[in-house]
Amino acid sequence: MNVYLLFPDREWASTGPYFDWNNITRDLGLNALFKAAGVDSITRTGSQGAAPGEDPYISHSVKRVMGVPLQTAEEIKYRQDIITDCFTKQAFVDRLYSVSNHVLDEWEKLGRKNNSAGETNTKPKLITDIKVLKLLTDGILEVRTLFEKNKEGLNSEGFLALYDRLQNELSDERAEQLETLVDSMAFFAGLSDEKDRNSYIVKVPRIRLECGLQDGLKIGDVKVVDLETLTVSYNKQHGIGSKIRGRISSINPGVVSLYRDQAIQEDAEDIEFHTVSYVYSYCGNLVNSIGQFFDQLHFQTAFYLGVINIRSQMMQYKIDYCFPRVSDESVFQFTDLKEMILSLETRGKTVANSGKLDGKQLVIITGANQGGKSTFLRSIGTAQIMMQCGMMVAAKQYKSSIHVSVFTHFTRREDSAMNSGRLDEELRRMDRIISNLGKDPLILLNESFATTTEKDGSSIAYGIVKALKEEGIKVLTVTHLLSFAQQMYEESADDESVIFLSAEHLDNGRRTFKIIPHAPEMTSFGLELYDEILGK
Repeated sequence: MNVYLLFPDREWASTGPYFDWNNITRDLGLNALFKAAGVDSITRTGSQGAAPGEDPYISHSVKRVMGVPLQTAEEIKYRQDIITDCFTKQAFVDRLYSVSNHVLDEWEKLGRKNNSAGETNTKPKLITDIKVLKLLTDGILEVRTLFEKNKEGLNSEGFLALYDRLQNELSDERAEQLETLVDSMAFFAGLSDEKDRNSYIVKVPRIRLECGLQDGLKIGDVKVVDLETLTVSYNKQHGIGSKIRGRISSINPGVVSLYRDQAIQEDAEDIEFHTVSYVYSYCGNLVNSIGQFFDQLHFQTAFYLGVINIRSQMMQYKIDYCFPRVSDESVFQFTDLKEMILSLETRGKTVANSGKLDGKQLVIITGANQGGKSTFLRSIGTAQIMMQCGMMVAAKQYKSSIHVSVFTHFTRREDSAMNSGRLDEELRRMDRIISNLGKDPLILLNESFATTTEKDGSSIAYGIVKALKEEGIKVLTVTHLLSFAQQMYEESADDESVIFLSAEHLDNGRRTFKIIPHAPEMTSFGLELYDEILGK
């Protein structure tokens, strides 16, 4: 059975990820977002009153899903609709995750990873296999019941299609047959013994066989006619009552008592083992199918719980959000866009920016130091990544085309991971980007090539950015290389595909952290910061 909650026509697979996902994560600071996704905003069953905790698996799942961009507007809309259902059915999604998590945890305890394929035809393995089968069937029947109870209010194609599959593949008749199958073998694994007040409820086997006689009066052509489990109640599980019942049963025709002869008892146990093994041999595909279902359900609902958790924090800090609209390549608009990670860290106290960059292929951002330029660039990069995995973004409105190839090139302080100078590392990273551009690339440059002199850095930046523009590649760059910015400005006077933005700087020196259309200035107002920090 398929889950199909991340894609309309396939299960999750890590195919088509961003080429440089680790650098994107680092440059945009997305690890903080993944961590926020794992902060539990829902009081789970059995933990009422407990403080919200963190679930690393949810954080990991969100990171994996965000690292694989959706390819079409239809795929994005499909996932957005499911997220909308999740917002109105949070407890339902949480319960789906909890059930799948419980099933997989218990399966691990039963030795899922250590279940050697070479260990066959042994009683311990058969007992474990039956326990696993019961665990999986109980779990999927619970999922079916959850959908039946929560169908009202589900509107997305994804959830409704999964409900239909559960109904078709697990109809009432098939569900009953599945329960009967598992119950009939439960005695062998000791699953059915339980204490009810002062008595034990014990389920014992009833096996009916047909056979023929071969030469020498040997039994042959054995066929299983019936296998069922009977429920018997004893005051003491191994007391006199159970023995009396065993002896009385020998009076019944066609029934063999196991209490008269040790050899008969051993033969009966051998028959039990081979009979149950025979029946279970037809369950292998069922176990694989249900097991794969829970693997996918666990992972996919973990992603959606992460989205619920992020949204809960956005609502708590009064951060506006919207579901982006996918547009054609020429349209790029946003209203009151905030940098998501900074907004969460400052509890919503960040400045929003609006822009209409339709038809702009090259965006060059200059202006005052610490004026919000890098934050603005990260806000666009983060919003684009979130849009392309179906999530909401921190804006009142966001409209963009899909860029399945996104690259970031942010300047970094020298660290122990660098094997050569900073400029060499920057050029090496840029070479990797240019060599793997892919389809419809979007490149975000943040103070690139500022690790050398202004003259050399401007020359390098000009050559690379101009070549990228000539190839029709969309580039957004924040730069303090003023010679580069000025040269591009002079050459692009009549080019409507290029726009220059600047961090707003008031006459009194105050920075508003707004990014506005503005010609590049030949200063970054660094002396103002020097005076402000160190004094005149």
